[in-house]
Amino acid sequence: MRHECVIIADSPGALVELCGISILERLLRTLQRCGLKRAIVLSTTPQLISDALAQPSRPRSEIDLRVCHRPDGGGMIEEIVAARPETGQLLLVIRGDVVFDGRLLELLLAQNFTTGLVDSSVPAQFESLVASAQDTNAGKFTGAALLQYDWTLRQNGSFDEAMRAGLERQSLAVLDVTEQPFYDKALRRKLRPFWFPAPSASNTKVAEGILLDSVQKGSLDLPALIHAPIERFLISHLCRTSINPHQLTIAWIVLASITTILFTFGHLIWGMVLALIVGILDGLDGKQARIKVETSKSGKLEHRFDSLFEVAWPSALAYHFYTTGQLPAAFIYLSVLLLAEALDGIGKAGVYSVSEKLLVEPGPFDRVVRLVGGRRNIYIWVLAVSVILRVPAKALIVMAWWEALTAAVDLAQAAWSRRLLQRKKSWRSS
Repeated sequence: MRHECVIIADSPGALVELCGISILERLLRTLQRCGLKRAIVLSTTPQLISDALAQPSRPRSEIDLRVCHRPDGGGMIEEIVAARPETGQLLLVIRGDVVFDGRLLELLLAQNFTTGLVDSSVPAQFESLVASAQDTNAGKFTGAALLQYDWTLRQNGSFDEAMRAGLERQSLAVLDVTEQPFYDKALRRKLRPFWFPAPSASNTKVAEGILLDSVQKGSLDLPALIHAPIERFLISHLCRTSINPHQLTIAWIVLASITTILFTFGHLIWGMVLALIVGILDGLDGKQARIKVETSKSGKLEHRFDSLFEVAWPSALAYHFYTTGQLPAAFIYLSVLLLAEALDGIGKAGVYSVSEKLLVEPGPFDRVVRLVGGRRNIYIWVLAVSVILRVPAKALIVMAWWEALTAAVDLAQAAWSRRLLQRKKSWRSS
């Protein structure tokens, strides 16, 4: 793993703000998540860069930063050679005015040779954004490369000129964006790895649209499809505030706890109103963390609360329906529901693990099951319909059998997916 890098960053390009943070800040946060420990920033505007980075930032606090002056018209390969911390390692050299998908930097850092990151087939929707990037015979140069000390010693001119010459002479390896897997394990969907230089004012909305799209998870259920545009609108504004993901997590946990109390004492309408709000808030904290590159291990705590309320809400409803005599068998149906949820968790894990190993999206049938399968958001709709029909207790019965059917389908799909995986492994080995 590489631990050091040189960043060529000048104002105003590196300090252009997208979705609440500057391009340089976003890059440093991404590099920290890639394991980088030290970074030297070469800049013709060192004071502006230093001022912009002066404010403490936890998402990049583990990187030891040093800002150095370079003369106007600099960025020469000689300056990079002089700035590099160690001569025996491959060094990441990267432009600080380019936005990079973290997956691309992880792939580049995993290389063992002098390598340039290029894009040989830029999609139409990206063309206006990357028009200013340097053209080479291997494609658009993205502004990132992994350089060996001996190789840099043999180069002349600027970083961009050295990279173009190296690609033309084929003296460095090529890592092509187009040839990389599009499946994103974290989002569980296909998403082409993206990169683009600092956008012009007219292209800012396009650039921010790409970033907002990059934080949306795939395989959504039916309510989440309705929540998605609402969450996107809210995040497009929240990302410009100082509200952090932990505060959003605390907000929905508090509201979800109040919802549990309301369900317990039979205040179903107010409980459903809060549950619908929780359904939206529950998606905002993760999106805020991803859009501002503030994801952390503590964020996994949210998933434990998700699991808690998957149990707490139906348990509260079962208690209410039992104590009021509306459903004497309420706890039997609750047991069916909870057992089915546990089995369904095993089934879903099996389906997604196979998808991740094959780097493909779950199939169409899996997506349909995810769309209408048993889930907390779906059950709030079931409860709402039951309340409207004035048979609220029937909701728990429907939830129990709905979850049982979902679990049966997911377990069968998981078994089938694993069988396909074993077949593909046997084909590759034969």
